[in-house]
Amino acid sequence: MSDEGAEMRCIDWRRCFQCLDILRSFRMAIHPASLILCLAALAATFWLGVLVDQFPAPVGNTEAKVAGGSFFENMYHIGTVTLWGDWALPYVGGATWDDFFAFLMTPASAAYSLVALAVEYWKQTPLFAFINTVLALGIWALVGTAVTRMAAVRVAREESVPAKQAVCFAVRKWPSAVTSPLIPFGVLVFLALVMGAFAGVTLMVPYVGEWLVGLLFFLPLLLSVVLALIFVGGAFSVGLQWPTIAAEGSDAFDAISRSISYISSRPWKYLFSTVFSLIYGCATFILVKFVAFATLFIAHEAISMFSWGEGDLTEKISRLWDTPTLAHPWPEPGFEQYWSEPAASCVFMFWIWIALGLMMAFLVSFFFCSQTVIYFLMRKAVDATDTEEVYLEEGEEEELPLEDAGEEAGPEAPETQPSAPPPAAEPEPPAEETGGEDEGGEGDTEEGEKEEET
Repeated sequence: MSDEGAEMRCIDWRRCFQCLDILRSFRMAIHPASLILCLAALAATFWLGVLVDQFPAPVGNTEAKVAGGSFFENMYHIGTVTLWGDWALPYVGGATWDDFFAFLMTPASAAYSLVALAVEYWKQTPLFAFINTVLALGIWALVGTAVTRMAAVRVAREESVPAKQAVCFAVRKWPSAVTSPLIPFGVLVFLALVMGAFAGVTLMVPYVGEWLVGLLFFLPLLLSVVLALIFVGGAFSVGLQWPTIAAEGSDAFDAISRSISYISSRPWKYLFSTVFSLIYGCATFILVKFVAFATLFIAHEAISMFSWGEGDLTEKISRLWDTPTLAHPWPEPGFEQYWSEPAASCVFMFWIWIALGLMMAFLVSFFFCSQTVIYFLMRKAVDATDTEEVYLEEGEEEELPLEDAGEEAGPEAPETQPSAPPPAAEPEPPAEETGGEDEGGEGDTEEGEKEEET
């Protein structure tokens, strides 16, 4: 019986369960460059919408037509009350599992409220909704492509792309990033208008129109099925289009074809990966919210501890900035303020909103990063393309070398300067004639050997 020891092999859980690669999204989402880009895009989208709302009707002044107040008030409510939610843990303070689930899914609730608000604006104030949609699409096409570019290189090569380089890439790919979400819906609207025009004009013919439309009504139904599939494919593929552009360096048509092809080939894999990323993102967002609250609370209490004095001196920090609580961390001025305190309070509010804005930016950054990871998983499942393959522009391979390449090549040999050519050899002097002496010596030795034998 052989005494050879059995080799113990560990299980590669990521190879067995490829969805675990989505867990890398959190680390990529909290990258400072991604957070700052998403925060800038959020601020630009919000304040441009507020600016457009200041115009008179029918462009702005949406408060008179949309329930809930102005654009500022509606967005503020979604970004604060809906997104923060009511903190609840099962069996703590009378909370139930339903309360905890509602608290866990606050990002999904905020996204649903945002979509419902956008639909309401399209119904009541279409011009305002159109202007804001164009502005938001232009902003997020740039930022989304830059964030997904950084995530794509990180997934494939485990290297960080500088923010400036990612933004330059996004600027070059901005036309494709803008048009890729619009093409499916543009085709949908065009075909729907053509179908409606033919059917409507035919229906207007007296006595005969209704019979023609009725007999050929199966044609609009078949075309409607195609339009429904275009809508579903376009809606589900939006999340993969910008990662496609970032990973492949392709155009809008390639992004649409790849994303729709991957989803239609492996629909259940994409659905499971999306649901897994949603639950994981909501769970990690609880941690991010708690860190944001702890940051504000510690800063407030640390300053208040050293507010020495009596009367107004001890309450000064509370007048500038009310104590944040777990139920309401949003910055609000305190009670009665004096002299320059109202202006100083605005400066406090600015920095506090930066901290809370980074918390909101995490959600957007996580969405882009998780969709990038899902794109690589879908590409590997459908096209059998290695995860390490990613589009690199000229000069990027030198700036972002592969880690494995350095290990295989070994340490670089030090550069040596070419040595000078050796000096020419001097001619040797002519050799002396010693042939006779050598022959004589050989003869003496032979005679001595014969004498010894005799």
